[in-house]
Amino acid sequence: MLKRLHVENFAVIDQVDVEFGPGLNIITGETGAGKSILIDALGSAIGGKIEADSLRKGATKTVAECIFQISGMTELNQVLQTHDIDQFDDTIILRKEISDNLRNRAFVNDTPVPNAILIDIGNLLVDLHGQHEHQSLLNTHYHIQYLDEFGNYQALLAQVRQHYHRLIELIDQFNALKQQQSILQEKRDLYEFQRDEISAINPKPGEEDSLLQEEKILQNSEKLYQTSTELFADLYDSEGSVFERIAAAQSRLDQLSAIDRRFETIKPDAQAARVAIEEIAHFLQRYFNTIEFNPERLEQIRTRLGQFAMLKRKYHRTMDELIAYREQIEQELQQIENMDDLISAKHQEIELERAELLRLSLELSEHRREAGQRLEREVLNRLAELGMKNAQFSVQILWSPDEKGIATIDQTKYRVTDRGLDHVEFYISTNPGEDLKPLVKVASGGEISRIMLALKSALAQVDRIPVLIFDEIDIGISGRIAQAVGLALKRLSKTHQIICITHLPQIASMGDQHFVVEKIMDLDSTRTRIRKLANEDRAVEIAKLLGGQSVSETHIQAARELIEEAEQFDKQLASVNHQN
Repeated sequence: MLKRLHVENFAVIDQVDVEFGPGLNIITGETGAGKSILIDALGSAIGGKIEADSLRKGATKTVAECIFQISGMTELNQVLQTHDIDQFDDTIILRKEISDNLRNRAFVNDTPVPNAILIDIGNLLVDLHGQHEHQSLLNTHYHIQYLDEFGNYQALLAQVRQHYHRLIELIDQFNALKQQQSILQEKRDLYEFQRDEISAINPKPGEEDSLLQEEKILQNSEKLYQTSTELFADLYDSEGSVFERIAAAQSRLDQLSAIDRRFETIKPDAQAARVAIEEIAHFLQRYFNTIEFNPERLEQIRTRLGQFAMLKRKYHRTMDELIAYREQIEQELQQIENMDDLISAKHQEIELERAELLRLSLELSEHRREAGQRLEREVLNRLAELGMKNAQFSVQILWSPDEKGIATIDQTKYRVTDRGLDHVEFYISTNPGEDLKPLVKVASGGEISRIMLALKSALAQVDRIPVLIFDEIDIGISGRIAQAVGLALKRLSKTHQIICITHLPQIASMGDQHFVVEKIMDLDSTRTRIRKLANEDRAVEIAKLLGGQSVSETHIQAARELIEEAEQFDKQLASVNHQN
């Protein structure tokens, strides 16, 4: 529900704040008072452009702001989350500004946003009739949504959407496999060459480190032999070796301990030293006896390490990375071998999904055609009530041939969306003898408004746009038809909030809230104000619609009678709704 409209410096409006209520909000006022300017400002707040000449003379900024009370609007909440816009409990604030530098700025909940986002959000909240902006009826994109909501086959529609998105996902996977196959085929020769080159040398994990260590030993074999034999002699196998000296030291400790027993405590240490020297000597003896002087093996090792170095330079990888790369190449080549099978399996999966989507889409199309016939009858009945008894209304359901379409019927490809095969468009003829033509080409604002009123009345229980604004709905009607339009607006106001500008007393009398727009003229300026009317003031204002500025008691009495009739009709509606 639109709770509040705030406007600053918009054309002849210096500042206006309007608190709207639920149900039917009526706006009246003299011609030129600024009623349509008020609606223009509201349209700007939900995404319409603020023209440069809308900036009030002498002002530096124009502001149009709407505050809506919202609850349970899942799609709207998703839009806010998608664009990272703060959510204010059950309230949303839309604002549009233009400064004297002619720059338009848009805000949602005080967050700056591109105007396109403001339009998207505005389209979820408001249908504005009387000008072409924000008229969902004049956007063929919405026609199929209207029909589907009226038809009430949401479970089937959900299945179509599920299988459509699954089919698109499978087609994307198939195309990715084909692209991958093409890329792999281009690399196949290179992969095979690299695999064979690496496999010809066939490095093993840890082999390079092992060879480097062996090379180091072989190229230092003489030094190793000489040093280890010299150390063996010094420690064990020469006169005056360390081993002999430790043995002599042990003998002296025995002599000392015979005199002073305190030397007994270090005798084990001396024995341990002697054992350690003996073990070192045995290790050295075993070591130099096994030293190999093998120039041929050293050359083999150096040749092998040279092969490794060549691979590392060429591939810019370490040996471990080269071993892993060879395994990766093997997997890629194996994948190339398996790719035909994978593509064939994916193609079969696609065709099964395509067949199921087509079956469901054809079933959905049948439901739409049946719903379209019911909607045609319902809308024509409503139009007749609204003074358009000669009108013809048709729900056209067509399939669109498309060479790239994903559905094939009788060897012809057709376009399919997540709503199935059908393209839906409303056609109408408003005068006898005229051919049906697309509704979007109907130029008359009054006719468009009554057609929308008829359609919205037919869709009252399923239409999700909460606020309807009618600016030109009473153009070219009067008397009984005006009464019928008023009754239709009153009925529709039980499921939607309606804001209606009117010049007709039959419509004005139906209001739950009544506002009057007035032009205030000072010596050097003209401004517009809007005020909410109390009950007695309503009768006077409606009397003005009946008799012009010369209002008699007879006019006032007639206005009161209209208000009473409206109240009686409201009670009847309440009773019917209660019984339902």
